[in-house]
Amino acid sequence: MADVAVIVTVYNKEAYLRDTIESVISQKTSHSVLLLLSDDSSSDASRAICAEYASKLQQPHCRILDITDGGHRGVVGNFIYCLEYALQAGVRYFSQLDSDDMFADADFLERQLTQLEQTPEAQAVCSSFFMVSAADNLEKARNEFQSVCKAETPYKRLNINTESLLSKNNPLVAGGVTYRAEHIGSFLQQFACSDDATQDLPLWLFLSTKGVFLGCNQPSLAYRNLAESVSRSENIDSQIKFQQASLNTRLRFIEYLELQDYNIPALNLEKCKQKAHILFVLKKLRHYAKLSPKSFGSQLAEAIKKYPVLVFYRDFWRALGVYIKNCSPFNAT
Repeated sequence: MADVAVIVTVYNKEAYLRDTIESVISQKTSHSVLLLLSDDSSSDASRAICAEYASKLQQPHCRILDITDGGHRGVVGNFIYCLEYALQAGVRYFSQLDSDDMFADADFLERQLTQLEQTPEAQAVCSSFFMVSAADNLEKARNEFQSVCKAETPYKRLNINTESLLSKNNPLVAGGVTYRAEHIGSFLQQFACSDDATQDLPLWLFLSTKGVFLGCNQPSLAYRNLAESVSRSENIDSQIKFQQASLNTRLRFIEYLELQDYNIPALNLEKCKQKAHILFVLKKLRHYAKLSPKSFGSQLAEAIKKYPVLVFYRDFWRALGVYIKNCSPFNAT
């Protein structure tokens, strides 16, 4: 049994994985930590690195388990597998970290867990992040954190709720969030699905009905936005497929709320459904403006015909600005 499980799902990240693991086991905390490593059939040395760390002498405050079983579940399926394993271990809290990111703050877990213990109404607490390059290591990330961190950064209630998560961009980076285990069993039984686009949005949606989110501006997470990540893909079909999957998650959660007959004050599910569709259309326009400007005009006409209200959204004009910039003769190749 441990106080907190830190989940690291792994797939072909041998270049970054050691720094990720070291950033967890070097945490200065009075709480007991269970670090779960699960490789999803990597073709590089990632699986060997997981096994290597799990075989090392365990530290008093941090136990490392490699729970790789040879299966290939995909990113979300692997995450669900880790949640199920950790629940059986009886942990009270969860944190998660992508296998190319790092806890830049050595006191990250201690601050997050202390805040959860002191605030019963909080389901999750969040810290901010800063970007690092593919070449940056843990030492450099820790030095960078020391240069940008603030001595005292109080946690405040964030304006994150069910409605905002259904109708706006997900503002949270998974590696900067720590949350209670109390409702994870219900999440796994009632809503978790390996077909979701991401591992975090469905979880934040579910937890938003259980309590509040707290956050601080302490940039505790060193975040790598790698060239091979979905968010940086130059393939229009991949981008649209990802956004469609995110929309499907939101619509599925609205359906879940309707079936459960949830009574959330001031939450209009029909309006949320429309806003979720509008968010998807705005994201589509942005991607077409950047990656496929020849198709932008037809996409724009179709979008305005279906949702005239788009012209009142800032992101609509931003997408139009991107299109104009890309079509400028000065940018012609």
